[in-house]
Parts: sequence; C-alpha cells; structure tokens
Amino acid sequence: MILDNLVNGETQLSKSERKIASIVLSNPSRVINQSISALSSEADVSLPTVNRFCKKLGFDGYPSFKIQIAQELSTSNRMLIDRFNVDKDTPDLVKRVMSDIQSTVVSVGQNLNPNSIDKATAMLASAKSITFFGLGGSGPVALDAQHKFFRFGIPVVAHTDYINQRMIVSMMNKDDILVLISFTGRTTEIVKTAKIAKSNGVKTIALTSKDSPLAKLSDVVLHIHAPLENNLHIPMTSRLAHLAIIDILSATVSACFGNNMDDKKDQVISNLEKTRV
Repeated sequence: MILDNLVNGETQLSKSERKIASIVLSNPSRVINQSISALSSEADVSLPTVNRFCKKLGFDGYPSFKIQIAQELSTSNRMLIDRFNVDKDTPDLVKRVMSDIQSTVVSVGQNLNPNSIDKATAMLASAKSITFFGLGGSGPVALDAQHKFFRFGIPVVAHTDYINQRMIVSMMNKDDILVLISFTGRTTEIVKTAKIAKSNGVKTIALTSKDSPLAKLSDVVLHIHAPLENNLHIPMTSRLAHLAIIDILSATVSACFGNNMDDKKDQVISNLEKTRV
C-alpha cells in the first residue's frame, strides 16, 4: 500500500519528493481533495515534480494516486493518525503500541503457510549462495538475516541500496537464492529487481504482501497481514513480523541440517561456537 510505502521509505525519493511525501502522510484525507497545483504550492515544488513523485510510486499521474489514497483511507474507515490521540496518557499509548506489536507477531504464527516455509527452507539449505535485499524500513531485516544465516557456512550477503541491488542481481544465476523483503511488495525498485532475477533464472523468496506485484514475480511467497493503521503510525510492526519470519527460517534451516546432514550439523555447531562473543 502507498501509505505503508511512504512510511517505511521503501521507494527512494529525492529531497523535493520527500517534501511531498511528508505532506501526504501528515494529512492524507486533505490531499484527496487537493489539486495538483495546491499540493505543489504547499510543498514548494514544481508540478512536474509532483507528477514524477506519483509515477515513481507506480501511478500514471496525480488523479490515480489520489484514488489509491482514498481507497486506503476508506479501508481504515477513519483517519489513521487519529487512532493515537495526543490526549491519551502515556501508559495507555504504551499498552496500545505493545498490543499492536503482539497481534502482528501472533498473526505471523497463525497465518504463515507451512508448505511455503518448507519450500523456502529447502531452497535456502541447498543454496550455493544467499542474498537478502531490502529497501527503507526493510533494510534492517535484510541485515539481520545476513547476521543469522552466515553461520550456516553458506556465502550470505545483504544489500540495502538499490543501485547495488541492481548490479548484484544482474550477476546472479540459477544456483543462487535471492530473498526480497518488502511489506507492500509494490515498490518500483524492488519489483524491477525481481524482474531481472526472474529473467536470469534466479530462484526467489519474497517476504511481502499477498498478491502484490513482488509476490507474483517470486517462486515462494511468505506473506503477512498487518492492518494499515498499525503500519502507518508504527512501521516497526511490519519489520517485527518480517524479523519473526527470518527467525523461523533460520530455525527450520538449522533443523534441516541437523536432521539430514550430519557433516553440515557439525559445521554449524562449530560456526556457532566460533562466533559466540
């Protein structure tokens, strides 16, 4: 979803485009009724800059961008930002934030498809190399995955810069596994990268939203559902969900080695001992 995308910073925006994004996120319902001239004036940018901003997010222009914003707000049935009223006491806000985090993580355990986990596990355990890609708020998840998976003795690397991702994926082949992390699965850059991977025959696993453009390009999809209102105000919830999936995959790959590959099991145990600080 576009509001999630802007909050998580998945699409790389210029300084002028970030000004537009800030206005959109501060009051999305007002933007729905704004003309392109009014928005460009408020953001102190040119009309072409607003159009470029919309196209970078995957729209053919400002009208279709506003329609998508309206649909997302309609789904939530109210202004999302109002959910965290400034008059609330701190203890109440703490409880609400923790409740959102808890419900999101519980949702991961309840809704993940075991068959998809098994397929992803088999791919990762037999990989010649594993590469994790994440942009914006998904970048830390990719780095965490690198930290966990290098202990298996498989070459692992994470990249959080789009230019590096484009160069790296162009050099990958069918023996490599690429894990793409994007909550919305609609970020232009990550979708383009997935298309290059597919054309090169690279096997891909996506941590993303069900039926998103990224999901449709990937061999295995591990999707979560988190309410938009959570992620607009607390993008941490989507990252925690993806971190939980990385932990699950780390555990299943470890179990795979332990059950089927005694020599690999010994290597993993040795690696864990060596890296213990």
